Amino acid sequence: MKVYISNYLSKSISILNYPNFDLEKEIELEEDIYPQHFCVDKDKNLMYIPGTSDGIIYILDLEKDKIIDNISIGGSLTQIALFNGELFVSNEDSNSIYILDKDTANPIGVIEVDEMPHRFDFDEKNSKLYVSCINSIVCIDTLSKCIYKKVDTEFKMWNVNIDKEKREIYTLTLDGKLIILDEETMSVINVLEEFLLPIQICFDYSHNKVYVVDLGYRNVRVLEYSTGKYLRNIEINGDPQGLQISNDEKLLFVSDGQKNSIKIYDTSNYLLIKEVKVGKEPTTIVCV
Repeated sequence: MKVYISNYLSKSISILNYPNFDLEKEIELEEDIYPQHFCVDKDKNLMYIPGTSDGIIYILDLEKDKIIDNISIGGSLTQIALFNGELFVSNEDSNSIYILDKDTANPIGVIEVDEMPHRFDFDEKNSKLYVSCINSIVCIDTLSKCIYKKVDTEFKMWNVNIDKEKREIYTLTLDGKLIILDEETMSVINVLEEFLLPIQICFDYSHNKVYVVDLGYRNVRVLEYSTGKYLRNIEINGDPQGLQISNDEKLLFVSDGQKNSIKIYDTSNYLLIKEVKVGKEPTTIVCV
């Protein structure tokens, strides 16, 4: 396993090794590339980085440490992910999801959704893609490339994560709420309001926990998975932004945009194990 981090202000990618989590290398990108989100094709050792302002997807060779190609889409690209050999990209300017063949980079389709599709997540088992738009959640069938279902909401949706165990949709809002919906009916099950600016979620099924990065309170909030009950905070003492849990769910990674570091916590006791300096303003964390 390696840990990949995008550093927005230093325009670079940091890579931590395993199991020591030392900084293996930092790849400097081209002058105009500000990486915020990305995805990794482990088989080909490539990274896909969407440009948030220039509408270009940059392809980074992780062995050669350089950009080898790019794909121009246009608009404001906010997220990218690989699924079944296809690249899915959200475009806030065109209010759409772009789909490309990852091997040829040829376009497969464009699906129009609602206003400001900021983030999305997959239900891989059922081949569904759930997109959080500012006033709705849109479900896309990834096989037919059509909208399967949609629900309008009064909440300002920002981020979305699929709970694969209970088949529920966790969505974070711009006004400090965590909204939980039933995946099949897309009806609201619960509304949690004890947040200020929640921006990231991850699930810890081994310890029956849900972690929520709250940039407003500058901590990670720990919830009981089965009930949604607030349990405690993990104080970051900085500006927490990215959040990721290891594949074995023993470690929690948090990017600190103030300290320009990745903080690694033990999920059994929430103690800080290690802090690793990376580039300026680390955002997204991916464990592969």
